[in-house]
Amino acid sequence: MSPSRLPLMETSDNNATSSPASIPDNSRRRSGRVVRAPQKFSPQPNPSQNDHPSKRKRGPDHDDEDAENGYPEEAEEEEEELSDPDDEDDDVAEEAPSRSKKTKSKQKSRPKKPAPKRAKVNGSAPVDAASATNAPAVKLPNRPKKTARVVIAHPDGDGLYADVFGSGDSSDDVAAHWFQRYQQDDAKALTDVINCVLLAAGCDQQLTEDDIRDPDNSANKLSELEDAYQQTNISDYPLISRAKGTKNFRDLLIGFFDSLIGLLHQTDVLYSDEDLLDNVQRWVGIMSSSSLRPFRHTATTVGLAILTSLIEVTKQLDDRITKSNQALQTESGRRGKNKNLVENTRKALDTANRNREFIDGKVKDLFDIVFVHRYRDIDQKIRSECIEALGTWVCTLPTVYMAPEYLRYLGWLLSDISVSTRLEVLKQLGRVLKRDAEKLVHFIDRFRPRLVEMATRDSDVSVRVAAIGVVDILRASGMLDPQEIDSVNKLLFDSEVRVRKAVVGFFSALVQEFTENKIDEIGGSEALDEVFGEEEEDDYDSLRKDWINIKALAENFAVYDAQLNEEQDEIRHGLDVAADVVNANMPDSRIALATQVLYEKIPEINNWQILAGYLLFDHSTSAKSGSRSKTHTVEAVTKRTVAPEPREEAILLDVLAAAVKEGLAPSTDHDRHKKKTGRVDLDAQDDAGIKLASLIPRLLNKFGSDSAMAATVLRLEHFLDLDVFQQLRQNSATYDKLLDEITTQFNRHVDQGLLNEATAAFIHARQYDELEESTDNRIAELWDNSLNSLRGIDKICELSARSNLDRTALTELSQILMKISKLVTISDCVDVLETPGTSRDSDQPAINILTNIVHRGLLIEPNDDLDDPEDEVVAFAIKSCQFYFMWKVRRLRIIVESNADIADDDVDRLVVLRKDFVTNLIETFSSRGFNDDLRLFAVGSACDLCGLFVFLRPVVQDPQTSKYRKLRPLLEELPPALITKEIIPIFDAAERAYAKRTNKQLNDPDDDEDPLDDELPPEDDEDEELTEQERFAAELKAEKILCELTGKLVLAILAKVIDQSGPDAGKLRKRLNRNKTKLGNNYKDVVAYLDEDHLRELRGGKKKPAAKAKGKEAAKKPALSAELVIDDDDDDETPRVDDPFEDPEPEEGTVEDLRRRELLDDPIEDDEDEEEVPAATGEPMEDDEVIGD
Repeated sequence: MSPSRLPLMETSDNNATSSPASIPDNSRRRSGRVVRAPQKFSPQPNPSQNDHPSKRKRGPDHDDEDAENGYPEEAEEEEEELSDPDDEDDDVAEEAPSRSKKTKSKQKSRPKKPAPKRAKVNGSAPVDAASATNAPAVKLPNRPKKTARVVIAHPDGDGLYADVFGSGDSSDDVAAHWFQRYQQDDAKALTDVINCVLLAAGCDQQLTEDDIRDPDNSANKLSELEDAYQQTNISDYPLISRAKGTKNFRDLLIGFFDSLIGLLHQTDVLYSDEDLLDNVQRWVGIMSSSSLRPFRHTATTVGLAILTSLIEVTKQLDDRITKSNQALQTESGRRGKNKNLVENTRKALDTANRNREFIDGKVKDLFDIVFVHRYRDIDQKIRSECIEALGTWVCTLPTVYMAPEYLRYLGWLLSDISVSTRLEVLKQLGRVLKRDAEKLVHFIDRFRPRLVEMATRDSDVSVRVAAIGVVDILRASGMLDPQEIDSVNKLLFDSEVRVRKAVVGFFSALVQEFTENKIDEIGGSEALDEVFGEEEEDDYDSLRKDWINIKALAENFAVYDAQLNEEQDEIRHGLDVAADVVNANMPDSRIALATQVLYEKIPEINNWQILAGYLLFDHSTSAKSGSRSKTHTVEAVTKRTVAPEPREEAILLDVLAAAVKEGLAPSTDHDRHKKKTGRVDLDAQDDAGIKLASLIPRLLNKFGSDSAMAATVLRLEHFLDLDVFQQLRQNSATYDKLLDEITTQFNRHVDQGLLNEATAAFIHARQYDELEESTDNRIAELWDNSLNSLRGIDKICELSARSNLDRTALTELSQILMKISKLVTISDCVDVLETPGTSRDSDQPAINILTNIVHRGLLIEPNDDLDDPEDEVVAFAIKSCQFYFMWKVRRLRIIVESNADIADDDVDRLVVLRKDFVTNLIETFSSRGFNDDLRLFAVGSACDLCGLFVFLRPVVQDPQTSKYRKLRPLLEELPPALITKEIIPIFDAAERAYAKRTNKQLNDPDDDEDPLDDELPPEDDEDEELTEQERFAAELKAEKILCELTGKLVLAILAKVIDQSGPDAGKLRKRLNRNKTKLGNNYKDVVAYLDEDHLRELRGGKKKPAAKAKGKEAAKKPALSAELVIDDDDDDETPRVDDPFEDPEPEEGTVEDLRRRELLDDPIEDDEDEEEVPAATGEPMEDDEVIGD
């Protein structure tokens, strides 16, 4: 080696020399960042390697400082969380330039002539000239593993530690170099091994040869090392460090001891020098019981690595003994046996047996010293490593470690508190059971219930997924009880998608077993093949062989669905405003969720046309004909076998709907991450859509009598691409027939689920111009039927008075209004509802009838038998009126934008109608003493209605559009007296109900506010018997009620239709902000819209500058809001109607004027906003406790 290359190493000690004797003695302090001498790779310069702009450069002074101090702990944690595995692969590449720069700086400081400059390939190691031109600059990870080095955290690291982690040599080479030094000086080499373990634990203190020669003092010496280590206050050590470059530390540490034990075994030093292993075992054993976690963890890792290597040696010795015995028997049995060969074989066998006995003793000692004490360590990482090692031992030497005395540790740690430990146990159990499940009957019988419990009830989803994989191995081996199989199969309906996907294979195998049993009952596969032969793919209407699979699937679905229904009590949601006010999308059923994960696995689900053919087939006539002919032919038996039960048909309809959604719907949320390779092409999708449109009427014809099944069939229409029918007019008759069936179902049933699906189908159809006229004709027919029924009741009864109908009449009225509330959502209903009646007894327009029905919400005397149906009638009437006003406002907006005229009579009727509706809403919620569903719905509707017309405010107040001033009554504010008498008490009740459910502490009212009322709604006092799940559901419902109510009030305040005038102006705004930091993030986000700066940011503007910065200028000119700034830039003479919350400049001197000019503090402040922002102390995060375990 040339002397000029010495600066590449921190010391003249070159670990790559052929012999320890050639290493010159140098006492210079050695840096932790040891780099291997460049002697194996020598490339030509590659300029692209050196010009990489993204590499971080370090100065020579900072380099040693980084090595001394390590990586900042907070930066480590933050970088580890934000980086991905690909970034970690570049750790070594990040370190190389710093070493290169440091090397260059040292070369400059030397007076000698520098060595010829060589190119650095992503580091300091030169590469071979022959490969320089072909080696790509960016693909260094494909090079040998020598490039993966670990940053040495100890500046004093030298000797073996530097060889293992910094030299770049393989573990076998490092072990061979160490063995050469051992042959020259065994005590020094052994000291090097122990010091390597200490350095790996992060300890800078070193042992001497005298310490090694004095085994009796080893415990005292370790105590001294522990005391010295504790004084350094170091909480991080290489095995757990997140610093760059420590990724492969554990692998290198384990790899060295594995190579070392293997080398000692091959050279027989392991058996000839027993003191070597005894000394290593002594120090490792003592350190593994240390109270310091770095010592204990590192020593445990080393001890387990040695133990694993010894067990591998045991396996090799067993193989050698087996082969020697076979050779000895073979040679001894021959007539002309070779005596020398027999003698040599016998000697080799005796030696192997002695070595095996010696290894057995060492393995047992290490197992008792390290594993038995550390498998229950307080540190989860240590426990996980113990279990990982045990799994390796069982797989390596099953004849020994598959005994119950070892397997029990795996079983015990199935109940470990740590998720990572439980995952490791399941991983190792999976390895073991895949190989030898049949040999572990006793272990499986003991711990199988725990495995099933983990699969079904563990708190961590990853553990459940892993446990399902282990239980699936037991199922394949036939080691599960029927109840356990059922409990795992029901996970197919779990709410967690990862669990559902994990159990797909388990469930599919069960369905296949059912199918095979049915085939055997019919007569076997050969008999079926003779009858059915090769089936035509497009023949879905006749009996098919794969219907047996569908029957097996339906039976399993029906069984587990029934079991789940028994386990889960039917949850009744109460009235909840006729369960239709919010009209939220219904979540997918459990059958639909299961179908989504089974879609790619089961062909009969993937090809949903087979399933549709099975459902449309008349199985009843098949069964009758089979019994009448009294034949037992294969075909007759098959028909009887595949005939579904009614419950199974309902389930298969749900499966069909989910399968069609998977196959035809565009990329929906549930399959965003699913591979698209299995999807059909566009032409096939169009053909499938046309076929589906022809199948839906047939399915409705068969299953239309049942409302639930008909609703499922109607759901299929949502997935049709109606562009096909719009472009291909010859198929319009097919869709017309489908519309007729949908209309029939709407008239026929009163089930809300079916009406929702039918309404969605009509809305879907009206989106296409070619189909809009045909759809409107059907809707007009439905309007005639519903309004005629409503007028029929109006003729015989005064619908504005409560309690004048019996329950039967109320139910009929509720059903009529429910259909009307669906129809108003489909298309513009203003003309329909404003048309007067033709009968003398009911000649007023339908909208007047609906407005009068809202007056039935006035509660005078409670009636437990009729209050619910009465409130349901009122709720449907409110919703119908609300949609009428929304359609009316849409027409008004078009008229105003086109600057057209409005008849005075139309305006007068609308003003009167609005006033009556608002009055009836106020009477409805003000007549009730506590917050029932109708009261909350009525408050929200009143706020919404008043806010609908605010777009008219700039138009009415514009002097150029005087003809629209007659619309001013539509902008009337809600009565100011409602604020303190009704609105705030209603809000108080909702707020306190949520706070009570979630145990939140509310702020006390201010001096100028009313005191809190201690009375709570009666239902809030009856939650003692609720389960945890029911209590959580009650919390969610209380939060939903509070946030929805608050949202309505916030919108009304922004629209300036409430809390704007009167003596209590601003009081509601202040009340909403009182507890904005106390009621969760959802509530806080809703109330945030009352902040003008927040609104300005949402509209793309900027926050107002602080009042202090403006000084007196703020008093001279009012600050323009975002809306006014936009208006100033608009030169169009047409009045703007885009912003419904726009307001003219307030009168000078008013509270609003002072607030806009920022001369008056906004009362919307809460000192507790600052409580949520933690103070920036600048102190680092507290280190993990490593002492006193």
